[in-house]
Amino acid sequence: MSDILVRAMINGELAVCACNLSEMVEEARVTHDTLPVGTIILGRTIAAGTMMASMLKSKNDKLTLMLNGGGPAGSIIAVGDAQLHMKAYIANPKVNTPPNDKGGFNIADAVGKDGFVTVVKDLGLKEPYIGKTPIVSGEIGEDVANYLLTSEQQPSIVYVNTWLETDMSVVNAGGIILRPMPGCSEETLEAIEQRVPEISNFAMYMFADTTENVLKKIFDGLALDILDTQKPLLQCDCSKERLEQVVVSLGRKEIQDMIDKDDGAEIVCRFCNKKYWFDAQKLADLLKQATKE
Repeated sequence: MSDILVRAMINGELAVCACNLSEMVEEARVTHDTLPVGTIILGRTIAAGTMMASMLKSKNDKLTLMLNGGGPAGSIIAVGDAQLHMKAYIANPKVNTPPNDKGGFNIADAVGKDGFVTVVKDLGLKEPYIGKTPIVSGEIGEDVANYLLTSEQQPSIVYVNTWLETDMSVVNAGGIILRPMPGCSEETLEAIEQRVPEISNFAMYMFADTTENVLKKIFDGLALDILDTQKPLLQCDCSKERLEQVVVSLGRKEIQDMIDKDDGAEIVCRFCNKKYWFDAQKLADLLKQATKE
């Protein structure tokens, strides 16, 4: 089944966003050559970032979700726009931690709990909106839920996960976010609370059915209204022109060193691993630009 994001309402008073991003996360795994722990961390972050990006209002708005809990995974970043063109990065794709108490992949220790969730929203204003909250568990879903509650005053249920095949490729990845609207009734909230165990099995249900049918199964008996669907894509927007500005930002000394020591420089995009070569003449041109600035 191809990747999809579904938006819906329950009883007209609770917003639902759910996604299956198995293809995207597998592509990210291959691109970054992650070990299993890194794959799961990256998959959960992509799912959370994609659903948060779907909440943007204008098609040109952009969102960056970054987690850095001080663990061996380092920084994990997902960037996207309202059209769900996403890119993602994990600082240490080879992160590997001992199993947790249940014998599963130890995501919490890999991410760490001594750090922050940071969300940057570029809404076309003079300055971007930046929100930051402490990491509470390192499991990513709980950390994003805490961010939404603390920074945006939006109580939410956030579930994200990534399941791996025996060969450690991605077989299933995605998630769900539920957000009560202002004035949401106690009856609806209670009905959702009763379904928390099933919501936690969202990824399991996706093994055998479509995202829309999974939502219908979980919320059977409630008024579920599917609003729309969208196709997310893993699509880096890097270019040689963009990376030229990165080189300029390094400053005169760094650029001169690249000319003198290596007669050029290879710059690698950290989101897609595409390589760009700048020869000595091009670096000399960029050095002049850096001098002017």
